[in-house]
Amino acid sequence: MSAQRARIAEAMLGMPGAFTAEDLHRRVIEVTPGIGLATVYRALAAMQESGAIATVGDRHGSTLLARCERHDHHHHLVCTECGSVVGIDCPLGDAALISAERAGHLVTRHEITLYGLCAICRARADGDA
Repeated sequence: MSAQRARIAEAMLGMPGAFTAEDLHRRVIEVTPGIGLATVYRALAAMQESGAIATVGDRHGSTLLARCERHDHHHHLVCTECGSVVGIDCPLGDAALISAERAGHLVTRHEITLYGLCAICRARADGDA
């Protein structure tokens, strides 16, 4: 691993929840100026390929990424306030796949991301009301 990729990986480990490549790049250049956004994108692609991070949704047209410990089939809840991410079991179940099959379709993949407030942010919002 190159020194630049090591710095990027180190910065990624410090990200508190969901982040974009641009978020990570801003954090990286605070410590190591001169690392370009393209280098961050290449490092993120390698981290995704290795399973160290996963795509968990999007924010304003940018892909959201996060560290993900689960390796089973699952989806994510993303807090729109603080960016925390929680892995959840797939809500589709067999009924949806059977229904698609009856309609003549073969489902090869699907993506579900739920957005809202985590318990902490929800409590803060309720306290402000």
